[in-house]
Amino acid sequence: MEILKLNTIKILVRVIIFVFTILMFSSCNNGWSVGNIDINAEDSMYTFVEVLDQDSTSHFYSDHIRFNTDNWCFVHSRWEIVRKK
Repeated sequence: MEILKLNTIKILVRVIIFVFTILMFSSCNNGWSVGNIDINAEDSMYTFVEVLDQDSTSHFYSDHIRFNTDNWCFVHSRWEIVRKK
């Protein structure tokens, strides 16, 4: 019985040390990271422009809005015509 308790404690200590080591070397930061590569806003493929409609509906388009032509709305997943009033 004593040997079983001793082995259980040894395994528990090893697991705690392992988890602590992983947390220590992962070095959490304030941003996002994938595979130890920091992701910044500059790394994005798209730059979005938010447009609020007359009824306060939010639309997100790419950074180059062309007026009176079709623009892809990323919120609604469809082509929409943007008109300036």
